Amino acid sequence: MINIQKIRKQFNVPSWMTWRFMLYLAGLMFLYINNVLLVNDHIREVAMLKKELDALMYERIRTSSELMDMSKQSEILRRIESEHLNLHELTEPPRQLKN
Repeated sequence: MINIQKIRKQFNVPSWMTWRFMLYLAGLMFLYINNVLLVNDHIREVAMLKKELDALMYERIRTSSELMDMSKQSEILRRIESEHLNLHELTEPPRQLKN
């Protein structure tokens, strides 16, 4: 244990200054601990957001793939036939209208 009386006598420091310094150190320790806890919270939040971002990126890729599959000509024809729409594939190229 530190002998504060001995240190005060050696450096000729008044007692009010010693307590003031101790209070200052306690305040600094409080700020340091608070800062460490806030940083830990932010690190946890960043990790959680990164996991969520990875999940959303996976979902975006999956949705894009499904959309590409649904846009294939064969898939469109199959859906038209299954829903009994009266649409048919063109057998001749479209004509251009002239003025």
